[in-house]
Amino acid sequence: MRRLLFVDDEPRILEGLKRMLRPQRHQWEMEFAPGSEAALALMEASPFDVIVSDMRMPGMDGAALLCVVREKYPQMVRIVLSGHTELSTALRVVPVAHQFLAKPCDAEMLRIAVERACHLKALLTDDSIRLTVGALGDLPSLPRTY
Repeated sequence: MRRLLFVDDEPRILEGLKRMLRPQRHQWEMEFAPGSEAALALMEASPFDVIVSDMRMPGMDGAALLCVVREKYPQMVRIVLSGHTELSTALRVVPVAHQFLAKPCDAEMLRIAVERACHLKALLTDDSIRLTVGALGDLPSLPRTY
């Protein structure tokens, strides 16, 4: 069973996610953190396969949180779910997020994004390869002779 961590500073958003994703409870074990600090505490306590984080939060925002996650837990799939889709915001998370989803996001779109990311992660069966790929900041361009 996949373990997912949802992070948002808005309690109503977290409650909405819980209701919306209730049908997934047989496939996913889900935790909901009311901010970055709570999320980090939950990750210290037990591992997660996926983190889905909001961008704008007081204290440590989503981009900073995902930077920490990339460093400490490079094997974790990192997804941003945010209502703020300005170019500057998107550019801040490009180096640390595997996927960016805009709010509002329906349950099916979120489910597909999580399943695709987890499927790709499952293709990387060697732990050392998975850790290396998870920690990549960017991919090199093809050489000219290619």
